[in-house]
Amino acid sequence: MPITDEHVAALRAQLTGNRDEHLRLIGQLDPDEANVSYTALVAAAFIQAAERRFINDGKVAENSEVIDFVAQVRETDDESSRLIDPRIAESMILDLLGRGSMVDADPDTRFGHQIVLLAALVGEERYSSVELDEFLEKARSLADELLT
Repeated sequence: MPITDEHVAALRAQLTGNRDEHLRLIGQLDPDEANVSYTALVAAAFIQAAERRFINDGKVAENSEVIDFVAQVRETDDESSRLIDPRIAESMILDLLGRGSMVDADPDTRFGHQIVLLAALVGEERYSSVELDEFLEKARSLADELLT
């Protein structure tokens, strides 16, 4: 199942804070397809954003930088604090960076953490519309690779 324009549009709406449009677009996706393709797109975007944030000129950030980032995300609002388990969030990023292993969490929990962390990472970048489109296109390519 390749990543479609609809998957990208749904993620774009979510990352730009357009909740109603995101829900509308997600509602139009086939549930089975969304469970595979949309989830892969979110994972690919998360990988891309985390690597961009925590790897500079081939140097991986210190664990403390990841811990500080997760703490900042959790401090954003009460909902983030409630949704994000710091052990899971930190382990997801550190595992991706080759600095640890992912703690056990069910797929829905991992996905929820990915999307909140992704939104925070993208928000930090303050992408222009064109830059966000470029970011999402790279994520789409990576997701297509992950699915093949």
